Amino acid sequence: MTKKNKQILIIISYGLISMLIGHIFQWISCPECIKYPKAVIQNMGYSLMLGYGLFSNKYLYDFAVSPFVSWLKRPIKSVLISFFVTTVYSGIVIFFTNWFWFSLIQGMPFGLFLKTHPGIWVTEFVILYFISMWFYARAFFLDWKNEIKEREMLKREALAAKYDVLKSQVNPHFLFNSLNVAGSLVDTNPEVAKRFLSQLSGMYRDVLELQDSNLVPLERELKLAARFLYLQEMRFGKAFRYTLPDQSLKNYSIVPLSIQMLMENAFKHNSFSKENPMKIDVYIDAEHLVVKNTHFSKAESSESLNIGLENIRGRYRFLTGKEIEVINENGIFEVKIPLIKDF
Repeated sequence: MTKKNKQILIIISYGLISMLIGHIFQWISCPECIKYPKAVIQNMGYSLMLGYGLFSNKYLYDFAVSPFVSWLKRPIKSVLISFFVTTVYSGIVIFFTNWFWFSLIQGMPFGLFLKTHPGIWVTEFVILYFISMWFYARAFFLDWKNEIKEREMLKREALAAKYDVLKSQVNPHFLFNSLNVAGSLVDTNPEVAKRFLSQLSGMYRDVLELQDSNLVPLERELKLAARFLYLQEMRFGKAFRYTLPDQSLKNYSIVPLSIQMLMENAFKHNSFSKENPMKIDVYIDAEHLVVKNTHFSKAESSESLNIGLENIRGRYRFLTGKEIEVINENGIFEVKIPLIKDF
């Protein structure tokens, strides 16, 4: 069944339900009336007009109210907004419908109707709130279902991201290049070679320790970044320059290995040399850690770059509910990572 046909069936069902409810109330309030076709037809028209007006509250909710409410994050606010809009809208529908049928169609003075039929207003408002509660309960369970589905999806993304980070660290190219650098240093400068191997083993130890954590102290993450940059500096020499924050950052945490992955992207997706060096800046800016690099020019690598960014974005959504910000313009590639304040 197509979406359009399903919608038509829903609209028809609203009309049938409205006429059924109207017929039941007519039978209860005036059993003799159901013997007269004219009275039955008028009641059907009244019921359809009132019913479609009230059921349209669903579409009003979906398009005008739903974007401003969140049943899981702000349930009290959502209830207040929904009931306020429902009361105002339905009051207008009930007033107009009764005025149209009793005053305009049947010629009864509206003041007389208000005095002699107050129960109609009360009954219609009771039915209205019964229907509204059904819509609200439906909206709540749909939000709840979507929340569970989204969290499961983000959980899978986060697990995949952790695997990808670890996999990138045991990349045979990185190991091969690092061991080549260490091998060339053994004969020429044994002390530097020892320090290089110490930093290399320290980096892998940090990666193994941090990969299973949800959040880590920012200082610990920056220590890992410093190790990684030292290894790359020994490999590339003056082909790149970098700065790291020098202020105390003990009050912040961050998603583990996120800086590491951004720096790997910088080296993997940039063209740079001693004559045209790449510059990497890492600094704090208004509750964000910013990782910025220059000379982003390898267009053919954009797809794998996006995979790395989605990796970080997915972990942040799952663990913190926050978004990273990516800016790529004027030869500058910049990623802003939200910091989590420790309390």
